[in-house]
Amino acid sequence: MEKQISIIIPTYNMEAYIGKCLDSLLIPEFDAVEVLVVNDGSKDRSSEIAHSYADRYPGSIRVIDKPNGNYGSCINAALPLATGRYIKVLDADDTFDTAAFSSFV
Repeated sequence: MEKQISIIIPTYNMEAYIGKCLDSLLIPEFDAVEVLVVNDGSKDRSSEIAHSYADRYPGSIRVIDKPNGNYGSCINAALPLATGRYIKVLDADDTFDTAAFSSFV
């Protein structure tokens, strides 16, 4: 199935939030969604948590680990890898309303 949307999530030391962020994206239409979590050299468990989701949802979630740069460098790292028809950036300490996201997709 073609991915309708790529969600880019820049992440730096967001272990307290990244799980809730990713949970908000788990919709029935999740096969149509691509999630690119870009770990910007976090010193906490952000990468570990993101990788655990990627292991559970290998067809939809990928993690890009890179040295610390900045917010823009995270987006720039993900853009060439994004395969969705549309692209949206979601901050790691934010969430989507799951029902609304499902309707949107």
